[in-house]
Amino acid sequence: MKSTLKMGRDLIAFSPRLARLAASVLGSPLRYLKGDLAQKSQIIISLPDTQLALVNNLATVADVMSDKQGTYPKSADLELLLRPLIGRGVFAQPGGEPVKQTRKTYVRALSQLTDEEVATVSTRMTRRYLEAWRRNPRSVRIPSELSRLTIDIVTETTLGCCFTAEESQRFTALFFEYHKKANPLLLLLTPKSADDRADLLARLGLEKVGAEMRDLIRHRFLTPLLQEDPVACAAPFARVLLDSTQESNDGARRLADAPSRQTAILDEIAVMLLAGHETSASVLSWLLWELADMPDEQREIRRLLHGGKMQSGSADSAPERESGITADRRVAALISESLRLHPPIALLLRETTKDMAVGDRHLPADSFVVVSPWTLQRHPDRWENAQAFLPSRWLSDLPPPALQDRMAFIPFGQGPRVCPGKRFAEVELHAILSELMRNCAFSRPRGRSPKPLGTLTSRPDRDFRLVVEQQQA
Repeated sequence: MKSTLKMGRDLIAFSPRLARLAASVLGSPLRYLKGDLAQKSQIIISLPDTQLALVNNLATVADVMSDKQGTYPKSADLELLLRPLIGRGVFAQPGGEPVKQTRKTYVRALSQLTDEEVATVSTRMTRRYLEAWRRNPRSVRIPSELSRLTIDIVTETTLGCCFTAEESQRFTALFFEYHKKANPLLLLLTPKSADDRADLLARLGLEKVGAEMRDLIRHRFLTPLLQEDPVACAAPFARVLLDSTQESNDGARRLADAPSRQTAILDEIAVMLLAGHETSASVLSWLLWELADMPDEQREIRRLLHGGKMQSGSADSAPERESGITADRRVAALISESLRLHPPIALLLRETTKDMAVGDRHLPADSFVVVSPWTLQRHPDRWENAQAFLPSRWLSDLPPPALQDRMAFIPFGQGPRVCPGKRFAEVELHAILSELMRNCAFSRPRGRSPKPLGTLTSRPDRDFRLVVEQQQA
């Protein structure tokens, strides 16, 4: 690990223009989180201008995530990587009162959506995609199709409209490209001088990709607000955003007359769109990949979803009432296990605002601290058969022993920066997976297995295909 990091660091130190070569040398950040390295209580790594601590001790994790003293804000490097895409949107901002107020905007908007509304839209949209798959019975590109589906769900429920098919295809392709370019290791290993950082970011090519994505968002979701379209303006998130930005510095009541207000709204729509779909799409992609190699599990969940009825050709015989496991519980177990083994945000990057003691080590101000759901949720001291996909661990009468400490399972984060869309995602995931499992059987064609990309999220590193066969009740 140290030799690879040193090689990447030396390349960048020699010239930020070598960013692409350095990215190839470094690879995914997750490649380093394995074996004994990922199991240590904490690891301290020297960087060009500072240090980085990866912490697995649950008491230290709780301290970092709760951040009661405001000493572990989100890293400014995350903001630099995401700025071409979300501008000054709340997701990447370090913290402080403006972040608290903007997060309340998200909470207010999402609280207007009932679980039933989210489930209804999720089911309807999933059926629409299933119909398209029936018309084209080839193997399906799972990550991109699920990204398009979850984008449709979050925009329909919060903004009142969706991308066209062509727009969503382009948007998801661009987002995948953005992921591949935005490797945080490059920034961590780059000296913190403004010139070096600016040169590196220019070489990553994020501005062009982000600008095209923002243009798509602007055209489809901001323009209707500028035109005062009644449906768009009445949608939950749009309505709360319009209200919360009314007292902007523009001094104008009409959005069309307030440029800075338009930018602020565009930034937060970008955040809602990106954060609101990526978690679900990533978790579902990995879940379907795992299930595609588990035909018996698929038959059992399908049987339960059809009310315990036998399916033609199924070898299952125990009725639901004998097993004691309901369809909802089985679906929830599958989702929990995918969230555990494939947390969508694998690395949570924080910084220290002052000299700190992290565990038994001293870290100077402006050091990096990484909390990794990836390592916490795969730690063999806390999870039996930690590297295996075992939904059954969630089906016993008692929760997994690891959950005795809430920091051992944090797929949506924890503390004041916990994902405000957690409940939305849970309901959405349950509705989508239920509809897919009720109607489809998935299998893997030949080919190499995907790996987690591990840059911004742990989404698969390629748009893998699965064979999808429609099933009859």
